[in-house]
Amino acid sequence: MCRLLGVLSVKPTNARRYLLDDPCSLYIQSMADPRRLQGDGWGIGYYRNGKPVLIKDYRPVYRDYRGFFSAVQKVRSNIIIAHIRRASNPRGLKKEALISVENSQPFTYGRYIFAHNGTIMIPDELAETLGSWKMRIRGLNDSEVYFWFLMKKMSEGLNLAEALREFKETMRDLWVKVRSAYPDKHQPYHMLNIIFSDGEALYAYCEYDENAKPVKSLCFRDQLVYQMCYKIRDDELVIASERTSREENWRTIRNGEMLTGRIENGRITVKTINLTG
Repeated sequence: MCRLLGVLSVKPTNARRYLLDDPCSLYIQSMADPRRLQGDGWGIGYYRNGKPVLIKDYRPVYRDYRGFFSAVQKVRSNIIIAHIRRASNPRGLKKEALISVENSQPFTYGRYIFAHNGTIMIPDELAETLGSWKMRIRGLNDSEVYFWFLMKKMSEGLNLAEALREFKETMRDLWVKVRSAYPDKHQPYHMLNIIFSDGEALYAYCEYDENAKPVKSLCFRDQLVYQMCYKIRDDELVIASERTSREENWRTIRNGEMLTGRIENGRITVKTINLTG
């Protein structure tokens, strides 16, 4: 279980409030619950002159305030995507194999930036569907395989919504073929929650198992940990795994819903579509 944050702003920002200063900022979330520490790396992705820039580290963010603070101060962008990591391990590897800069998120390719919260339970089987794109995988993070699947499909001409639908269909088909080999696993993936950008818009997709055991968020513990949320003003859209403050009008992203935020005529606009079914 990781934590995500995305900001779309009419004026370039460093999003310090949401990353560092708020009562439940991303930094505070990293250590809010000692039983669920986000201690396996962190990263910030943003755009400079239209091109993605990544700042990533493999160390626990809650032990590297200076490094995280310094990274936030370097950022100035209309679009920011940040991630703190609690590593998933569907392959059952040794923990040290999972912790590296290559395994930290976000991931980027071309003009795209991507961050995921969840687990792809059969990453090796999914990787086999990538063809030559499999060679682009650099780490052992199951989320990276999810990322490259979307990149492959979008390079073939699909938009993000179509690529997500294709991903889910592929995972269902793979699961039918291989589930007998994994008697300890009950589903092909656990949460597909992402924040994504193409440099022009900010997207979020939220999908989780509604029958899963209800687990509360890390800080305020007043929402489910797998529900995403957002708040919007004319000049700013913030998307998060959990809200960073109590007093504002945070809205829930529904299960199976994809949200798209854009800057149009100097204002933020948002639309949602449902990708279930």
